[in-house]
Amino acid sequence: MLSRCLSVLSALSVLSAFSLAAQAPDSAGFVVTRGTDTVAIEHYARGGTELVGELILPPKERERSHYGAALLEDATVPLIELQIWKGEDSRESTPRQQARIIFKEDSVAIDDVKSTGIMTMVLPTSRGAIPYLNLSFAWMEQAVLRSRILGGDSTEVPFFSLGGGQTVMGVVRRLSDDSTEVRIGTADFRLRVDERGRILGGGIPSQQVRVTRVAR
Repeated sequence: MLSRCLSVLSALSVLSAFSLAAQAPDSAGFVVTRGTDTVAIEHYARGGTELVGELILPPKERERSHYGAALLEDATVPLIELQIWKGEDSRESTPRQQARIIFKEDSVAIDDVKSTGIMTMVLPTSRGAIPYLNLSFAWMEQAVLRSRILGGDSTEVPFFSLGGGQTVMGVVRRLSDDSTEVRIGTADFRLRVDERGRILGGGIPSQQVRVTRVAR
């Protein structure tokens, strides 16, 4: 049963890559620094109906996360698949952790795939929740795009933490045509954005974290 599920996840990842490539997606990356230290590197591609990417946390955590998600026209996310590797794991090795997360109305179903089997859980969330992956600015960008669709200069956007399973209400506030603030709990993200809502740079001033958009 486990091998069958792993095969399905692998096949879906391949199909997603082919589908996204056919859409001429927006492709970019982010480098996240604290002082002189690089704390995260991310690259992603976002098409009309999909978002795929990889987040690398060097050097202490040495964690690599790959995500692939379906997107709807209103910038919500009905499904995301997450794979995590640790340390010196090669790209050909089986991920340490795999999960499929399905959002529906005010709940989220999580299939957690491990070497010992599959555990499914259903957790409460808020309608239209955006997945939150720590230090991922591709997903922060998705929240900004969602706020643009909802409209208004200040918009509430719920975030579902992929790391802990909690849902936290965030606020996306447009400060000017090229500046946006995202507040999640006590974290205050100050972001430079373009006319489409794409993140060009910024950071978390209180944590001395900076993010820079880079071309792929």
